[in-house]
Amino acid sequence: MRANIIILTCLCLLPVVFGNNEKNETTFVPTREWQTVKKGTPIPKGLHVRHSLQTGVTEAKLMDKEDAEEKDSDENSNHSRSNSLTLHPDKAIIEDHDSSVTADKSDLFDDPIEELKARLKKIKEDDGELNDKHTQRVKQNFRVYETLIKELKVNVTASWELLDHYFQKFQTHRNAVTTGTLTVLEVEEVLDSLYNLEYLLHHIVSAKVFADMQGMGKVISPCLNGTNTEIKVEALKLLGAAVQSNPKAQLKALENDFVEKLLHILSTNAKLEVKSKCLFALSALIRQFPTAQKVWIDHGGVEIFGKILADDQLQVQMRVMKLISDLIIERQNLQDDPDPEQAQQRTKAYAAADVEQKLLKNGYCMHLSNLMTRSFKDALHNQFQTENYEFVETIIESMIIVVPVCKQQFKENKDTLLPIIQHLLNFYQNSDLTIEQDENDILKYLTLLIEKLQTTVSEIVHDEL
Repeated sequence: MRANIIILTCLCLLPVVFGNNEKNETTFVPTREWQTVKKGTPIPKGLHVRHSLQTGVTEAKLMDKEDAEEKDSDENSNHSRSNSLTLHPDKAIIEDHDSSVTADKSDLFDDPIEELKARLKKIKEDDGELNDKHTQRVKQNFRVYETLIKELKVNVTASWELLDHYFQKFQTHRNAVTTGTLTVLEVEEVLDSLYNLEYLLHHIVSAKVFADMQGMGKVISPCLNGTNTEIKVEALKLLGAAVQSNPKAQLKALENDFVEKLLHILSTNAKLEVKSKCLFALSALIRQFPTAQKVWIDHGGVEIFGKILADDQLQVQMRVMKLISDLIIERQNLQDDPDPEQAQQRTKAYAAADVEQKLLKNGYCMHLSNLMTRSFKDALHNQFQTENYEFVETIIESMIIVVPVCKQQFKENKDTLLPIIQHLLNFYQNSDLTIEQDENDILKYLTLLIEKLQTTVSEIVHDEL
């Protein structure tokens, strides 16, 4: 542990080393007491080193006897690792017998990750595919560490070794996760493994390795089958990270019946965060994957989505509307493929899912139309809450996108829809609210969207006449 502290302390010194190229030829003579190290002064290896971020002062001293014994013990136990850094104004490298990093050097990642864990645990984004705020914050938190590795020019342990490190840590708690018998400390350890795996899986290569290691069945499934909500949420985020734009991982997830498992969670779990992350994972799994979309349909996905639109929280409803819109747009873009043969094959694959007809058959258009009517009826009495811009944008865009599918249903509901649309338009056009400039831009965009929806529905009615 003391060796790890030394490494972490030395890593903290890197901004000092790289940020100041002032050379000082004075030789540093270490003693048993802490001494200030002048900038640019070379430091022998094997010392205790500490740096104050507040004062910018660097201090060093000889290792205590017990630390030296611990170092010798570590080296003799065949778990060799670098215990100190040789600091120099022009370079900083890890000293090692063979100048390489062995598999056990995956422990080098423990200290920086532990240092960041407190901040990572606070990242509880509400919405988020891999391009959401949560992902961006995770990447930003690790950016400093990745920069240090590049500056150190270390031959970093291969990604599969890191994955295996956290994979094995999780396996020690796997049964307890499933049975719900984890202690508080064990829950933290499981969450730590899931956090770090999620970060690693943002890289497609690592996600493929994770799939090859049977991570879907051995890590994610036990978490989803367990009773701990926080672990379940993190596992859903991990699944979404694994399958995002990754056909190989998507196929592995499909083979492990994750479409069915996610639909079951949506149907049985009432907690907002669980349902939201479940839809995130499901969306990442079935997008651009018509085979998975067919499984989603065959197991009642459209019916479940209809129930969510009929009675659920806005955040969950928005995720449903966005996913349906994406599936329709996928089909609209099939003919844009420059390869006619490939376009024909994709069209055939998507036809097997027959999403449009399933939406009609299971009343999705009616649910969407009713949701809009319920949500905006207060606009008729000037009681509409204007700050919920995202929901307004989502439902208006969804109505526009599904028009080719829901044309007949919108015709039948024209007497209700058109007045709602008109009053909503009037509300945004004539609002006397005091708003900021950025909100004004949002209102202008929403007004354009509502006008487009009004024109589209009016054309449907006109065509009927």
